Amino acid sequence: MNRTTKISLAVVIGLVTASIGWFAFKKTTPQNDNVVIRELESTAPTQWELAKKLTGRDILEEESVKLELIRSVQSSGGTTSLQALLANNIDVCSESAWPAWINVIARGGKIKALLDICVTTKDNEGGQQGMLVLDDSSIHSIKDLPGKRIAVNVLGAESDYVIRHFLKKNGLSISQVELVVVPLEQQEQMLRSHQVDAACIGRVAFDMTLASGGVRQIPGTTNYETKGESVMSGLGFRNDFIEKHPDAVRRYIRAYDISRRIIYSEFQKDPQRVRKAYADISVEKGSNPVVAKYFRATLWNPDFPFIVDKDIQWWINRFVDDGLLKLGQLKPSDIYTNEFNPLYKKK
Repeated sequence: MNRTTKISLAVVIGLVTASIGWFAFKKTTPQNDNVVIRELESTAPTQWELAKKLTGRDILEEESVKLELIRSVQSSGGTTSLQALLANNIDVCSESAWPAWINVIARGGKIKALLDICVTTKDNEGGQQGMLVLDDSSIHSIKDLPGKRIAVNVLGAESDYVIRHFLKKNGLSISQVELVVVPLEQQEQMLRSHQVDAACIGRVAFDMTLASGGVRQIPGTTNYETKGESVMSGLGFRNDFIEKHPDAVRRYIRAYDISRRIIYSEFQKDPQRVRKAYADISVEKGSNPVVAKYFRATLWNPDFPFIVDKDIQWWINRFVDDGLLKLGQLKPSDIYTNEFNPLYKKK
């Protein structure tokens, strides 16, 4: 073999080796680094913004999560978010209560809840939720509800089915009341102007309405009174997105979990500091800073790190009882998985 042939052979071998190395590198390098996750834009401070305001840390950047914020022209609510998710308008639903998840999946929707969001315990009513009436209302108990108009944020979501359940427990049915869809921010006004007889209000709006006075809560209508201690809602993605971009999904879930733990920890140390940060961000975004007074990081509880079967099964049983599902049609694992929860492998 002459010198020229040796040189040519060496070049070919080098190119082949480099090509093999490049393909090997390409195969092992995560393919999701440039995936952009679309989520609905929030007028309220997000967990990303609040964690950054409190610590200076950009958790999204730390976890290499890239977001595109999509503005919604519809009213807010978990059902709306799931509809946008199914329509491929967004890639992640940041929170929706279990009835909406069950409704969608029972009708063939290919979505999955991956992370628990809001928890109801005896000491923390999941940010509070219950039915409010005016002080001078003739409604004093659930048995006084027949013939009344009740404001709910959206049909097919938690309030809708909680009302069905506590009516049934008291020998009544949903057909005996009228559910009126009213955006959450307008429910107090509708109640005080007597356009509805009661309002099933949750979380911050519940606290704000009570603080304004002139209203009272109907006993037996809170989440805890209705179904006990439980995880109320979940965050999730479409199945096709999970299958195509599992690494991006894991990083998003990890970033979300880190952010909420930061907020929870800071709230335990100094709730007023967290509320001030919330108010400052609200001003920057042009939303109502007064809401910050009622902000509570305890909507999520670190003692409940995972979604569990009983939380979903409770709802499936209610749907079966009401004839909305067939017995055995769905099981909890059809609704959720914990495998993307960063703590799950350590369990």
